[in-house]
Amino acid sequence: MNKKALISVLVLVFIGVVFVFTFNSSTQEPENDSDSQVGLIDCLAANSFVIYGSSTCPACAQLVNSLGGYEAVTPIYVECNEEQDRCAENMQTNYVPEIQINGEVYTGSRDPQALAEQVGCKI
Repeated sequence: MNKKALISVLVLVFIGVVFVFTFNSSTQEPENDSDSQVGLIDCLAANSFVIYGSSTCPACAQLVNSLGGYEAVTPIYVECNEEQDRCAENMQTNYVPEIQINGEVYTGSRDPQALAEQVGCKI
């Protein structure tokens, strides 16, 4: 085999290897972080973290979705359309979503990382 043919073969092999690695890494599914979300919800619940919300409230839905969805937040979420008495007794403001930590209204960032830091949870 002459030198040009050998270089051509090596270049093609190299391109093939790069293509295979690029294709594999782009088609892999992202890691599922539902375990970390469940851990966060459990930690928030252990620290008396409660969200009072309404299924008709866009801000509530955004907050709940950032924490993994309605099913995930069940331990820390109170649906005020269904539990009106509980909301009336415990809410300190007249609007949702209201976040309480140890019975105190939290008005800071609603980003999951900020919420975790507020109560000492790790994500």
